Amino acid sequence: MNESTDHANRDDGSDDATDDCTTTASFDDHGIDDGSTLIRRTHYRLVADGDDAFEPTERFLDRLADAFTRAYLTATDAYELPPHVAAAVDDARVWIGAEFADEPDADLRGEVIPAFYRHAAGFHCAYRD
Repeated sequence: MNESTDHANRDDGSDDATDDCTTTASFDDHGIDDGSTLIRRTHYRLVADGDDAFEPTERFLDRLADAFTRAYLTATDAYELPPHVAAAVDDARVWIGAEFADEPDADLRGEVIPAFYRHAAGFHCAYRD
Protein backbone atom coordinates (compact mmCIF):
# COMPACT_ATOMS: atom_id res chain seq x y z
CA MET A 1 0.00 0.00 0.00
CA ASN A 2 2.92 2.36 0.35
CA GLU A 3 2.76 3.35 -3.33
CA SER A 4 -0.75 4.79 -3.07
CA THR A 5 -0.27 7.89 -1.01
CA ASP A 6 -0.12 10.60 -3.66
CA HIS A 7 -3.90 10.93 -4.27
CA ALA A 8 -3.33 10.58 -8.01
CA ASN A 9 -3.30 7.91 -10.66
CA ARG A 10 -0.12 5.90 -10.59
CA ASP A 11 1.79 4.95 -13.70
CA ASP A 12 3.33 1.60 -12.96
CA GLY A 13 4.44 0.95 -16.53
CA SER A 14 1.60 -1.45 -17.25
CA ASP A 15 -0.08 -1.61 -20.63
CA ASP A 16 -2.62 0.96 -21.77
CA ALA A 17 -5.62 -1.32 -21.20
CA THR A 18 -4.90 -1.42 -17.48
CA ASP A 19 -4.22 2.32 -17.34
CA ASP A 20 -7.64 2.99 -18.90
CA CYS A 21 -9.27 1.35 -15.92
CA THR A 22 -8.62 4.37 -13.74
CA THR A 23 -10.45 6.65 -16.15
CA THR A 24 -14.09 7.61 -16.05
CA ALA A 25 -14.98 4.75 -18.42
CA SER A 26 -13.62 1.86 -16.38
CA PHE A 27 -17.10 0.55 -15.48
CA ASP A 28 -18.47 0.89 -19.02
CA ASP A 29 -18.67 -2.90 -19.25
CA HIS A 30 -21.44 -2.58 -16.64
CA GLY A 31 -23.32 0.12 -18.52
CA ILE A 32 -21.77 3.04 -16.62
CA ASP A 33 -20.32 5.21 -19.35
CA ASP A 34 -19.00 7.93 -17.05
CA GLY A 35 -17.49 7.16 -13.66
CA SER A 36 -18.30 10.65 -12.45
CA THR A 37 -21.85 9.33 -12.10
CA LEU A 38 -20.63 6.94 -9.40
CA ILE A 39 -18.59 9.67 -7.72
CA ARG A 40 -21.53 12.08 -7.67
CA ARG A 41 -24.06 9.49 -6.50
CA THR A 42 -21.70 8.24 -3.79
CA HIS A 43 -21.33 11.78 -2.48
CA TYR A 44 -25.07 12.44 -2.53
CA ARG A 45 -25.77 9.19 -0.68
CA LEU A 46 -23.25 10.01 2.02
CA VAL A 47 -24.67 13.50 2.46
CA ALA A 48 -28.23 12.15 2.56
CA ASP A 49 -27.11 9.76 5.31
CA GLY A 50 -25.60 12.64 7.30
CA ASP A 51 -21.96 12.04 6.34
CA ASP A 52 -20.85 15.28 4.72
CA ALA A 53 -17.24 15.28 5.93
CA PHE A 54 -14.50 12.68 5.84
CA GLU A 55 -13.56 10.83 9.02
CA PRO A 56 -10.61 8.40 9.08
CA THR A 57 -12.60 5.79 11.01
CA GLU A 58 -13.68 2.24 10.26
CA ARG A 59 -17.32 3.29 10.57
CA PHE A 60 -16.93 6.01 7.97
CA LEU A 61 -14.98 3.75 5.60
CA ASP A 62 -17.80 1.20 5.86
CA ARG A 63 -20.33 3.90 5.02
CA LEU A 64 -18.21 5.09 2.08
CA ALA A 65 -18.03 1.58 0.65
CA ASP A 66 -21.77 1.14 1.22
CA ALA A 67 -22.58 4.44 -0.49
CA PHE A 68 -20.44 3.48 -3.48
CA THR A 69 -22.12 0.06 -3.60
CA ARG A 70 -25.59 1.62 -3.55
CA ALA A 71 -24.53 4.12 -6.24
CA TYR A 72 -23.31 1.25 -8.42
CA LEU A 73 -26.50 -0.79 -7.87
CA THR A 74 -28.68 2.19 -8.73
CA ALA A 75 -26.66 3.02 -11.84
CA THR A 76 -26.81 -0.57 -13.10
CA ASP A 77 -30.28 -1.56 -11.88
CA ALA A 78 -28.65 -4.62 -10.31
CA TYR A 79 -29.69 -6.32 -7.10
CA GLU A 80 -26.19 -7.34 -6.01
CA LEU A 81 -22.61 -6.62 -6.88
CA PRO A 82 -20.80 -9.01 -9.20
CA PRO A 83 -18.06 -10.76 -7.19
CA HIS A 84 -15.23 -8.90 -8.93
CA VAL A 85 -16.88 -5.53 -8.24
CA ALA A 86 -17.46 -6.47 -4.59
CA ALA A 87 -13.79 -7.40 -4.26
CA ALA A 88 -12.77 -4.11 -5.91
CA VAL A 89 -14.94 -2.11 -3.48
CA ASP A 90 -13.53 -4.00 -0.48
CA ASP A 91 -9.96 -3.40 -1.58
CA ALA A 92 -10.60 0.26 -2.42
CA ARG A 93 -11.97 0.69 1.12
CA VAL A 94 -8.74 -0.68 2.60
CA TRP A 95 -6.53 1.51 0.39
CA ILE A 96 -8.51 4.65 1.20
CA GLY A 97 -8.23 3.86 4.90
CA ALA A 98 -4.44 3.70 4.60
CA GLU A 99 -4.13 6.60 2.17
CA PHE A 100 -6.12 9.08 4.25
CA ALA A 101 -5.46 7.73 7.76
CA ASP A 102 -3.48 10.81 8.74
CA GLU A 103 -5.66 13.31 6.89
CA PRO A 104 -8.83 13.89 8.92
CA ASP A 105 -9.40 17.18 7.07
CA ALA A 106 -9.30 15.63 3.58
CA ASP A 107 -12.01 16.96 1.32
CA LEU A 108 -14.68 14.28 0.94
CA ARG A 109 -16.03 15.34 -2.45
CA GLY A 110 -12.82 16.61 -4.02
CA GLU A 111 -10.25 14.10 -2.72
CA VAL A 112 -11.60 11.08 -0.86
CA ILE A 113 -14.45 9.93 -3.11
CA PRO A 114 -12.50 10.45 -6.36
CA ALA A 115 -9.56 8.51 -4.87
CA PHE A 116 -11.94 5.74 -3.78
CA TYR A 117 -13.27 5.59 -7.32
CA ARG A 118 -9.77 5.45 -8.83
CA HIS A 119 -8.83 2.57 -6.55
CA ALA A 120 -12.10 0.71 -7.15
CA ALA A 121 -11.73 1.24 -10.91
CA GLY A 122 -8.17 -0.06 -10.88
CA PHE A 123 -9.04 -3.13 -8.85
CA HIS A 124 -12.13 -3.68 -11.00
CA CYS A 125 -9.96 -3.78 -14.08
CA ALA A 126 -7.54 -6.25 -12.51
CA TYR A 127 -10.28 -8.52 -11.18
CA ARG A 128 -12.67 -8.61 -14.13
CA ASP A 129 -10.27 -10.48 -16.41
